Amino acid sequence: MSEFSPIAASSSSTSSDNSNKTSDFITPDKIKKSHSKSPSFWSKNPFPQSAPGANAVKGHIVDNGIPLSIFPISQNKLCLVVCGLPARGKTDISRRLARYLSFFHALEVATFDVAEFRRKKCREDGGEEATSRLPLFEESNLEYREGFYDDALNEMRDFLADHDDGVAILDAVCPTHEWRLKVKTEVQKMGVKLVFIEVHNNNQEFLDTQINLIASRSPDYANCSDNAEAETEIRKRIASYEEHYEPLGKDHEVESKWSFFTCDHSRRHFIVHNVTGHMPQRVINFIMNLRTTSHSFYLTRHGQSEYNVVGRIGGDSGLSSDHGMNYAKKLAAYVESHVKKDKDGNAVPARLFTSTMRRTIETAQFIKRETITVTDDCDASIEHEWDQMRPRRWFLLDEIFAGTCDGMTYEEIENKFPEEFELRKVDKLAYRYPRGESYLDVIARLEPIVIEMERHREPLLIVGHQGILRIIYAFYTGLPRSEAPYVSIPLNTVIKLTPSPRSCETQRIMLYRPTIHLPSDGQDEIPESMRPTDTSVNIDPPSH
Repeated sequence: MSEFSPIAASSSSTSSDNSNKTSDFITPDKIKKSHSKSPSFWSKNPFPQSAPGANAVKGHIVDNGIPLSIFPISQNKLCLVVCGLPARGKTDISRRLARYLSFFHALEVATFDVAEFRRKKCREDGGEEATSRLPLFEESNLEYREGFYDDALNEMRDFLADHDDGVAILDAVCPTHEWRLKVKTEVQKMGVKLVFIEVHNNNQEFLDTQINLIASRSPDYANCSDNAEAETEIRKRIASYEEHYEPLGKDHEVESKWSFFTCDHSRRHFIVHNVTGHMPQRVINFIMNLRTTSHSFYLTRHGQSEYNVVGRIGGDSGLSSDHGMNYAKKLAAYVESHVKKDKDGNAVPARLFTSTMRRTIETAQFIKRETITVTDDCDASIEHEWDQMRPRRWFLLDEIFAGTCDGMTYEEIENKFPEEFELRKVDKLAYRYPRGESYLDVIARLEPIVIEMERHREPLLIVGHQGILRIIYAFYTGLPRSEAPYVSIPLNTVIKLTPSPRSCETQRIMLYRPTIHLPSDGQDEIPESMRPTDTSVNIDPPSH
């Protein structure tokens, strides 16, 4: 047994094992017998406590990788009904919220988009070529529309019945009080806590963008060759909804007793009404910090460090005098021409995050900091001074802590602690370094960083570390957490992420190509499914 496993030696077996061992339950007879046990019996800790959160662990087998903050804090089901007029961003909010809850809170989350049920029903009735577009919202077709809601609610009921900690997100217009009451009545039958989230946004520029996206990307208009014609039809459909829409409100005699949250990001106006509980409050906090306009994130590792040169992990060394400093200068030039300016070459406000470690701070040292004048978002007649690329240093962005193995090479770890070395191979996501961290621990501490990233509207450069950037990249690109520890984050490269409602565009820009291969740190394992198809292009040079 490893010298770092004193707790594991006395810990109970996994929850799945315990559930099958009825002899482990404490009974009055056992309590009586225990009083007669010898002192040596008690010295062995015969009734060990399981690690907090161990009962919620799914799919992990490494005993030392069970942080409470990573797994569901309780088994409570929740239904979130995201409603509002079309083209207000409901689907975008629903999908991003689902991603946040599943990635950072390990919850079983499913979205039920009524529009998808409509498309499915239309295909069943008229074949693959049938149009799934509905006529204008009118009294004559309400019964037909209700069928789509029934289908969505039935599937949602099945999902929640199968998951003790399930979160169901219903993405639907729910245009009237009667419609919302029907949904609430059905959800109440499921015995699930319900929160309505009503989305408003009447900013004309935002609506024009949303309508254009629907016309060009929605499956409803896949067979429509004329984008202008599609946009005209969409506007007519929205107008028909507006004639009948009844806003959710605290002044309604019945709805005033419900739990709901209304948000209008265009006015930065939010109303929280009768919403209680830990998870509903986390949901509201996330939505309030969402941005409704797309902007890019730039992720880059620090330049080659002194520890990189000799293959040591962790530590707090500075940059190497040659390759490390060369990359820092290349990065500063790239920031000047691409991050701080738009496609027309005009200066735009931008942000800079680094960790508190020397190698990231030194990598950002040549990035020019200056003061520019920007126009107020709400009032164009007001101007502000902006501290361009002011470095914000976050300890939350510090590299995964290797604990006792900090500063060692992987060869040294394998020779000195062979059991630990093998455990890391078994479950890299959950494996925790002795007196250090696991990737699951890092996911827990990165949640506030992602909230900050969502909150800001400006282009953001993060100069970070391999383990940290892997998690951020996996979150935004939709990768499962199990693949996060294997994401390729090479040295000397900027990764540009541009999230959108249905995808995340990624671009890799290699800024510096050394004339020699840099030493590898042994962390370049990439699952077969994530390897580039074109092996002639070296997008992932050996890196630490």
